[in-house]
Amino acid sequence: MMTNRTAFLLALLSASLFGAALMSLLMPRTALAQGSDGGRRYVAVTGPYMAGVSLLYVVDQETQHLAVYEARGGAANSHRIQFVGARNIELDMQLDGYNDESDLTHQDLEKEFQKSGIPVADTSTKAGG
Repeated sequence: MMTNRTAFLLALLSASLFGAALMSLLMPRTALAQGSDGGRRYVAVTGPYMAGVSLLYVVDQETQHLAVYEARGGAANSHRIQFVGARNIELDMQLDGYNDESDLTHQDLEKEFQKSGIPVADTSTKAGG
């Protein structure tokens, strides 16, 4: 009997290989991120990286972990999927800003909303700016 982890890895590998094969057939069209099903534990999104290469981002919504894979298409002997890195993004999602070069910070926008009488959700647990 397959464990959940084995089943997930097989499904991820199959989806990645299918995506890489499909991408090689559709070149030179640009791959665009698609909508996701928020009712599932894992969300996977692909995006173009360079010619013949896409990145696969997998988010575990229960543990708030992100994993990134590189998928290569092209000739049959050069197809591959390679693990790039992973990160626990739980604390990242609590920041209001980091390396944010926007004209207005989150705090500036919040002040403008309050001046206009627009209610703002409590962000007292957020950090950064």
